[in-house]
Amino acid sequence: MNILIVEDDPLMRELLLTIVGSIRNGLSMFEADDSGSAWSLWCSTPMDLVLCDWNLQGIDSGLDLARRIRKQNGKVPIVMVTGRGDRHSVIASHRAGLNGYIVKPFTPDDVMARLTPFFPSVTPQAESLGVAREPTDWIGWLNEQANNLDHLTLLPEAQKVLTLQWQEELPTAKSLARLWQDDVIITSRLLSVANGSEMRRHGRTVSTLLESIATMGVSMAIAQVSALLLNQNSGSRTPAVRNAMKRYAEESQRVAEAAAKLAARLRLDPAPYYTAGLLYRLGEFAVLDVMEQHPNPTSPPDETMLDRCVPLFASQYGNAVKLSWQLPLQMREFIGAAYYLPPDTVRRDLLLMHLAGELALPDARPEKVLRLQRVLGLDASG
Repeated sequence: MNILIVEDDPLMRELLLTIVGSIRNGLSMFEADDSGSAWSLWCSTPMDLVLCDWNLQGIDSGLDLARRIRKQNGKVPIVMVTGRGDRHSVIASHRAGLNGYIVKPFTPDDVMARLTPFFPSVTPQAESLGVAREPTDWIGWLNEQANNLDHLTLLPEAQKVLTLQWQEELPTAKSLARLWQDDVIITSRLLSVANGSEMRRHGRTVSTLLESIATMGVSMAIAQVSALLLNQNSGSRTPAVRNAMKRYAEESQRVAEAAAKLAARLRLDPAPYYTAGLLYRLGEFAVLDVMEQHPNPTSPPDETMLDRCVPLFASQYGNAVKLSWQLPLQMREFIGAAYYLPPDTVRRDLLLMHLAGELALPDARPEKVLRLQRVLGLDASG
């Protein structure tokens, strides 16, 4: 499905993209911030659903745009997203031939409830790829669970720790030391990192948990503990799932370390880049976790079934978890940039994350790496 989202507020547009993207796997999302660019997209690409804000930049309002689209196409669903909840505005939208009306402020559930009827009942990828319906019906099971990921068993402790990093006020080193002082594994990890070659700046040994946190900084300490928790969750899993989790954890760790190292070279705070790298395979982890929660599988998922299902649902599940965790916009942008970067991107932080994702690949393309290094002002020897 091709979906057009027209919204002039970038934060609201990003929120809608995340919510809609989590409804169903395999969506092609198009975005515009004014009626002119939206109309150009409409004319160049067949759309299956249009979400449009009422107040837009430019001459035409969202309602004007909706009327133009409706004149050309009488069937495509058009949903107005607006702060106008008065009777006159609702009636005007109805007369313009709109199919739905979502009033701001809204919850993710509000948007999903209004839009889900406009989506086909079968996951598009499953049909197009010809995935067989197994006795356990893994495709159907994963599709049913996609909008209800609050029950994940995989990452609850990691989520709690990661949430510390995007609070309005970071905790202090002392408060973290008190929180983790009785945890031998966390203490050992932070001491090891603090005394490592990357963290040892003054040639002295760090001997306490508080010193460790102070040495690396609160944000990086939180990121390191998150990495520890993310990498410890596969012990009781079935062999195929355990192996897949281990592989994805190692890939995420490589992206995190590459991103932190690049950030340090560019004199940026490494912690948020490291954290984004840790969440690189968040969607894959979520799919694996849900597959192990099937109430009555005829057999546990094997490698063949994982190879079919994980790529199908990773993006959808990743978006849903990011939304559920209320990840900040910047963090979602960082994670996405590690996978894909539009050709005209000039933001240094996103270029950095894309380079980190490229460097972590076993088959990294040297010409692309060199080009990104040049754009970032990094020499190839670093």
